[in-house]
Amino acid sequence: MELNIPDNYFEGEIREGFYVESMMKKNWACMIKVLAEVDRICRKHDIQYFADWGTLLGTVRHKGFVPWDDDIDITMKRPDFNKFCLVAPKEMPQGWEVVNIHNDPEWRHMLAHIVTGRSVNYDPDHLKEFYGFPYVPGIDIFPLDYLAPTEEEDKDVCELVNIVGVTAASYDNEEDSEEEKLKTIKGIEAMCGVKFDYSKDIVNQLLKLQERLSMMYSEEEATKIALMPDHAGPRPLDVYPKEYYASAIEMPFEYVTIPVPVGYKEILKQKYGESWMEPRLCASSHDYPYYKKQQNIAWTALGVL
Repeated sequence: MELNIPDNYFEGEIREGFYVESMMKKNWACMIKVLAEVDRICRKHDIQYFADWGTLLGTVRHKGFVPWDDDIDITMKRPDFNKFCLVAPKEMPQGWEVVNIHNDPEWRHMLAHIVTGRSVNYDPDHLKEFYGFPYVPGIDIFPLDYLAPTEEEDKDVCELVNIVGVTAASYDNEEDSEEEKLKTIKGIEAMCGVKFDYSKDIVNQLLKLQERLSMMYSEEEATKIALMPDHAGPRPLDVYPKEYYASAIEMPFEYVTIPVPVGYKEILKQKYGESWMEPRLCASSHDYPYYKKQQNIAWTALGVL
């Protein structure tokens, strides 16, 4: 993936009636820089990844970022996801991390997050390398799991995945007594045939169990694929025929190309409705821009706020 950035790329501009500030353009460039490293590792180790969620929508509809989006989301099928999390830490530049439940006990998400550091950095060498962007850019990688071959089996697995996930999400709730928590954990141990180490972080162990339950089935057994924690949740999200992610097509994205799943039209229709090609300004799943919180912390430390 060649990073041939146009000379005027970092200038603020209006796209689809939305003003994209210069700092956001620097952020976009950093995101693409991180993606280029992911792409390099994936090509070296024969790992397939796909643009997904808003990144997929932006690729197909805008040939780049959705103007009011500020990050990059990609997916990998579970075997590729596991392989990437194993090999990437050995391949990435110094200081970069692939954060997941296996290398960070405090990480509370069923996805991996690639970051270029852990703090705001105004060092001149850093700013030169990252286009004058001092904040921490990152890419989320979501694992796609194969579903059980029958609806009955899938329902049973979803119930377990949901119970374990809900327990993990609410475990630190101070309103619940230690006795209630222990009772719930013992129940999960009995249901799943596992034994937790009570001297270690219980939430981390619950998330690892949820992951094991999510990846019970192989491609050969399955006909469908999904983001398992979402599929198993109280408001299940889309499930797709595995053929939608059987291969990838390269499409333009800003000044590079990015792989999209071969079934991208059907995927986008399921995610965003029949009118997915019509741009609609909508709220993000997090505060926009995501680096605003980092900015406020840095400015407070510098005495600006």
